[in-house]
Order: sequence, then C-alpha cells, then structure tokens
Amino acid sequence: MRIGFISTAGNEIVPTIVRQFRELNAEVEFSLRNVLTTDQIQMLAAGSLDIGFLRLPIGGHSELEVVTVHREPFLLVVPSSHKLAKRKRVRLRETSGHDFVMYERTYAPGFHDLIFGMLRDAGIIPNVRQTAGEMPTLISLVDSGMGVAILPASVVRHSVASVVACEIADKIPMSEIGIAVRKGNRTPVVDNFRSLALEKLRRPRSALFANRR
Repeated sequence: MRIGFISTAGNEIVPTIVRQFRELNAEVEFSLRNVLTTDQIQMLAAGSLDIGFLRLPIGGHSELEVVTVHREPFLLVVPSSHKLAKRKRVRLRETSGHDFVMYERTYAPGFHDLIFGMLRDAGIIPNVRQTAGEMPTLISLVDSGMGVAILPASVVRHSVASVVACEIADKIPMSEIGIAVRKGNRTPVVDNFRSLALEKLRRPRSALFANRR
C-alpha cells in the first residue's frame, strides 16, 4: 500500500495507524513517502498513490474523497528573543510591521491562503521575507530571527528550536489534516486501512496513543 503524508502527519498520525493496521494485517507491505500536498493530489489522481494524509483545505478535486481526521490550533511562533515571546496570548494585529516567514503557496495553496486570510481579517498585510515548503524549515527560519510564523501547534511541539509559541486570541479557523483516496477502483485493503484510520483518528487522542504507554 502506497501512502503519502505531510511531515506533520508523519510525526504521530501515520506511524500509529500503520502499526495498528499491521497488527491486524501482517501480510500487507507499505511504501511510506513524505510528499507535499499538491504532489499528493496529483499522485492520487494518477493512481501512483493509494492514500494521502494532506494539508487542508485543498479546494475542489472531485476525483478524490477527502475526510478531515485531525484538527489543532494555529499558534504564533516567534524567536525566543522577540518582544512578544513573553506573552502567552497575542492578537494578530500585534504582528503589524513584523517580518513573516510563510509556507510556500505552490505546495499547499489552500493552506497558504487560509493563513493570509486570517491576517487580512486582522488588518495585516504581511511582509513575507522568506517562504519554505517544510514546517521544520519554517521553525528554523523563525529561530534564526528571519521572521515570525503562524503554524500548527504540533509543529512546535516536535521542535527543539529556540522559539516561543503564543496562543492567538483572535477567532480563527483550526489547522486540519485530511485523509484522501481516489474515488472508485479501490482495493479492499485500501478501504480497510481508510476505515481503520477514520475509526481510530476520530477517537480522543488519549485512546489513539494508549497502547504506546
């Protein structure tokens, strides 16, 4: 089974679900690849990928069946020396005049536009100093003092960089990851994996990771 995933999903979601599926289906072999969202969409449509864990939203792709499996808050990530680093919660308007580092739009247009929309609603036109296609790279850019970033909470949780994550006081959307498969012509094993993933990932996180303790 060929599975693509974004880096955030590769930290927790995919390893846990693959392990649980293999316990029930020892004969299934996996090909696991860290693939950007736009590439996953193309590969799923072409049939070169069976399942994708990708960054939402992705817009209209009628050939795919997509279900949200993970939601988490966005945080404002700043260097540890930044003047906002001492604040637990901030409003987006307080980032006015600051440089930003952003996820490259080419790799996940919906995600990029979602963040720009949050800033627009707060009256902010960000000065984007640098873009990147991987979340850990954005964390490193923040750490180097190149700018601030709006990122999913789990990205910061898995980072050892010297950055500070502040809660965002504004009413904003959640960050979402979806599981995607191509409609029609799917093998039973793909449908079984998808069903298990939906069952497990819709449980509370404590239940999902209980067997790891």
